[in-house]
Amino acid sequence: MYRVAILESEYWHVPGQLEVAKKNNDVKVVAMSGKGEFSKRISDNNGIKLYPDYKTLLDKEKDLDFVYAFGKYEETPVVLDYCIDRGLPFVADKPGCKYAEQLEPVVEKLKKTGLKHCITLKRRYAQIVENYKDLVREHAKTGGVHLVLRYITGSPLRYVDMGLPWANDREIAGGGTLLNLGTHYTDLVNYLTQDEIVEAHGVLNCNVWSVGLDDYGAMVLKTKRGNTATVEVGYTKSGYPQEDFIFSGKNFYVIGTAAQKMQYYALVEGGDKKGELIEEKDFPDYQFYERCLNSMVDSLEGKGEPVATLEDLYKAMKPITKVYRDNGFLK
Repeated sequence: MYRVAILESEYWHVPGQLEVAKKNNDVKVVAMSGKGEFSKRISDNNGIKLYPDYKTLLDKEKDLDFVYAFGKYEETPVVLDYCIDRGLPFVADKPGCKYAEQLEPVVEKLKKTGLKHCITLKRRYAQIVENYKDLVREHAKTGGVHLVLRYITGSPLRYVDMGLPWANDREIAGGGTLLNLGTHYTDLVNYLTQDEIVEAHGVLNCNVWSVGLDDYGAMVLKTKRGNTATVEVGYTKSGYPQEDFIFSGKNFYVIGTAAQKMQYYALVEGGDKKGELIEEKDFPDYQFYERCLNSMVDSLEGKGEPVATLEDLYKAMKPITKVYRDNGFLK
């Protein structure tokens, strides 16, 4: 049985991660830390011991096998650094920082220690990514791939309703939708092309909800080998979120919308050069958190690699930090 704690629980993914951990017979969440009503409510509802901060928790709970490390964006690198110093494996979420440079010393320390950890960049488990990553990677070797990645969801005011108003506070959060959501998709550009992003240009719109942070962001990206991508994220959808993927290049075109359909088109020898539908499949919703937890456990047991590492997160954050700086959000 893995004894686990949740550190600095004032973060909206904590309930989802906790539900998955509770269903896993090999994992038991024994403690959590956090000062706000959000953390207290989770603690009370689940009968989990609550400490005021992560240092107090780790001083009291001596036999933990790993932790979930959350916290407000700027706090997270400090929490991760503390875990590394204590030799405590961790699971962490995106974006893991307010800006990319905060992660640099933590990544370097991890390389020296080899501490087991997992970053829940869970879109790597999207069915369309799993089905077609090899196809994309083969074409990306010559720089001939363009990706379109889009996620539009609901109002940022939901964070206030949750009891997490800091998410809309520019001084604390630093960024809005691009920081919160865009990291998944800059990571997918790196992951699918196996090539690093070297150019990033973007625009932000802060005028939809006027909370002082971006509630819409669009980026154009280029990799070392010349692959390109557009990433679009926003808090501008009424109703169920919409997530779209397009992978395209010479002779292939893959399109999918999460929880709906995936379609693969290709040019066929002797065809009319317009492309023909080769394959069509359902696009199921997956329990991403469950797969990320399993990834961490497998890594601890030497059965596989984590879904993503802190270095992967750092690389995904670099173009996002650049776009925020270009738009006057960061110095």
